[in-house]
Amino acid sequence: MENATSWLLYFIFALVLFVMYLAIRRRWLSPVIVSAVGIVVSVILMTLIGAAQGNTAYQALFVGVLVGGLFSIGTLVMALYFVRSEARRKGQD
Repeated sequence: MENATSWLLYFIFALVLFVMYLAIRRRWLSPVIVSAVGIVVSVILMTLIGAAQGNTAYQALFVGVLVGGLFSIGTLVMALYFVRSEARRKGQD
């Protein structure tokens, strides 16, 4: 990561994942909407990060889909797990 653009895009990517996690946990919007928007934005940001590092368009797109998608899905799985376990715990009380 040799330029400021990459650092800025990584920061925005982390912020998107954080907001996505909070939106699921706090139930700000429907999980479907949060998931769809979060995954698309993450893929776009990771693609831009790849392009900012001097990769070809195909490499940047491949990394964007793979890394952006996997990080988003991982964040969503964690958030949904905690939401469901919290709901289960409330149901047992």
